[in-house]
Amino acid sequence: MIAGIAELIEIADRGAEDPGVLAALCARCASALGVPICSVYVRERSGDRRVSSELVLRATFGQPAEIVGNVKLRVGEGLTGFAVECLHPVTVANAERDARNRAFSGVDEVHHPGLLAVPLMDGGTAIGALVAQRAEARAFEPPEIVLAQVLAVAIVHALERIGGAAPASAVDAQRRPAELSLKGLAAAPGSALGSAMVRERAVVATKRTVDPIEEHARLGRAIAETAEQIAALEAWALEEAPLDRATMSALLASSRFVLDDARLRARLLRAVQEGLPAERAVEQVIAEYVRALGSAGEPALLDRALEVEALGLRVRARLDGRGATIAPGAVLCATRVTACDVLELAAHHGVGVVLEGRADRSPGLPIAVALRLPVLCEVEGLFRWISDGDRVLLRADEGVLTLNPSRVDVLEYRRT
Repeated sequence: MIAGIAELIEIADRGAEDPGVLAALCARCASALGVPICSVYVRERSGDRRVSSELVLRATFGQPAEIVGNVKLRVGEGLTGFAVECLHPVTVANAERDARNRAFSGVDEVHHPGLLAVPLMDGGTAIGALVAQRAEARAFEPPEIVLAQVLAVAIVHALERIGGAAPASAVDAQRRPAELSLKGLAAAPGSALGSAMVRERAVVATKRTVDPIEEHARLGRAIAETAEQIAALEAWALEEAPLDRATMSALLASSRFVLDDARLRARLLRAVQEGLPAERAVEQVIAEYVRALGSAGEPALLDRALEVEALGLRVRARLDGRGATIAPGAVLCATRVTACDVLELAAHHGVGVVLEGRADRSPGLPIAVALRLPVLCEVEGLFRWISDGDRVLLRADEGVLTLNPSRVDVLEYRRT
């Protein structure tokens, strides 16, 4: 399955140069699923770059070419819009008779009633849908749905290469309150007062003329420096952390395994040899690996995907010339944390962790607990309100994160 995904991703890599890449991927997906019709709907950016609520048919295999660009529906409208809205695959035996369906001129649902709509997911957001249809009036089986979700990885990759297709993720600027309390769930007990540290994703390098030899050397150094950084964190943990050496070594084994993955390193270096800037190579290759591993649905592979993504961010930081930027008293604000994230925070005298995601999606949580760092998870809307450097009061036991706490709150905290 992984090899098949890699082949599709190679086709998707042509996205920026080949306007027919989406149609080619539709044909490959139709063949893999054994269906006569496969289409891609895209949730495109609006003129002001805000999130669009409209889905547009941008490629198809098995349907008339003239309907491409002319079939449009809103998120939540029809079976396809419903799948995008609920962020979950939708399949029916007879689309034409389903109450949620909406018919469009040129879209054949009479002779191809069996339908499957799979949202194209990118960073927790649905940026479109992959739709498969077949002549038999029967819903798609779970193995077929899983296969379609895996195939959707290549579609998302192609849309990234094409550019301008995914919805903007940034939230419009808002007036910030003097004090705001956000609710969450306690994942590790305790309280802390500090400054929010929101790690911003590095800007993707624009296309430019590069020297492959120089980029190869830059990337090689960044990978080596990252390996040294993780080794230093492990050494610190083995000496300072209140865990036995065997337990700590086991928790850090996945990070070392990722760094020792010869295929991953070779793919990164090959990308720069092919003319990509080192930053772009890391962004592209790590995205390929993460999607391939994460789409398989296996817990062990999902954990590996998280570690690969974290590794990519660390290599990017090295390429950008950014070393450790954690200040004493920092409260790390993230979607999830890995073992290395937590160790780095503790080694630089950070005081707590706040997560927008669930506790079970953070492999670094056991280490945070062992290091007695308070952790609050499932804080809805965290990144809508918080900014890097904000003063925050974390009270994990109460399930509360206070942004810009009042003097009274601070005094009360310091008395306890």
